[in-house]
Amino acid sequence: MKKIDSCIRRNDKKEYPKVSVIIPARNEEHNIGKLLSSINNQNVGVHCNEPLPKHEPLQTHEPVIEVIVVNDGSTDKTKEIALGYDSIVIDSKPLPVGWMGKPWACWQGAESATGDILIFLDADTIIEPNGLKKIVDSYLFESQSSNHGKGLALSIAPYHKIEKLYEEFSAIFNIIMVGSMNAFTPFKSIKPTGLFGQSLIVSRKHYFEIGGHSSVKNKILENVFMARKFKDAGVNLKCLGGKGTLSFRMYPDGFKALVNGWTKAFAAGAGQTPFFTLLLIILWLSSGFIIIIKLKLEFLSGNPIIIWLSLYFTFVLQIYWMLRRIGTFRFISSLLFPANLLFYVIVFFRSLYYQISKKSISWKSREVSN
Repeated sequence: MKKIDSCIRRNDKKEYPKVSVIIPARNEEHNIGKLLSSINNQNVGVHCNEPLPKHEPLQTHEPVIEVIVVNDGSTDKTKEIALGYDSIVIDSKPLPVGWMGKPWACWQGAESATGDILIFLDADTIIEPNGLKKIVDSYLFESQSSNHGKGLALSIAPYHKIEKLYEEFSAIFNIIMVGSMNAFTPFKSIKPTGLFGQSLIVSRKHYFEIGGHSSVKNKILENVFMARKFKDAGVNLKCLGGKGTLSFRMYPDGFKALVNGWTKAFAAGAGQTPFFTLLLIILWLSSGFIIIIKLKLEFLSGNPIIIWLSLYFTFVLQIYWMLRRIGTFRFISSLLFPANLLFYVIVFFRSLYYQISKKSISWKSREVSN
């Protein structure tokens, strides 16, 4: 994993296209207000309640944004809170047969949007100060690059903010999630193979050309499969880090939600990871287990352990170096990496069991099958 590039704010834009932020939300009363508040505090023009005009060009020095919240059958106060922020709130139609909930909500939001650029955000994300302009500026800069021929689909890995101790158990999952996209490798010839599920920035034109979320309507990992659709259509992929731009707190509802969240699709995600990348991940995980096992065996045998102890702390520092670039993980997560590795393996095989057995798992008050 090389240096993770972030979004950059630019001051050379004289005109901005219209931008629509689309937020699918199901039972997000604890999150939706934080996201909408962060949007309202941006240095941009936020138009709520009424859509932006469809055919009037904008000549502004700051992006003008419409915010659309798709209330996906919430049974809590998600809708009421969203309306309190003057957002455009759409009540989702009943889930059609063959559709997953998130793709269906995103598709409806996109059909209602009037912006030339569509920004899809999960409801548990938060946009940092000036972050929205950074996102739009970065998208426009990257899409105009000669390296992005026909178009660009941009995705941002949110910076993970940890508050409670149990959330540290997401450490290995986060490293693998970021690494599996091939987005931050030191090899320039390797292109990103996927998009992060929490965010997608794409032009309206290219979104509807591939059929948008309707083309991945039955996929849990809609971001991975949509990335393939973009690539097949000649649209290039770009991933950036979210530090200073986009952040989130994963699974704040407790340890059970964390386990179910990672169980939901992680084994399926491994099946979509490029073979060479998957092999490197397996080798990296295996090296961690080998260090732990050898250190324990040498210690119990009374043999010198200085070499294996040195390797242990080298692995600790490597994990900490990676974690600090993707979140506020504490050093204790790296120091006690054996616990994180064991937890990862347990949840991974739990996910694999649900996938093979075709059993469903409860998520957002819906039964979801891998």
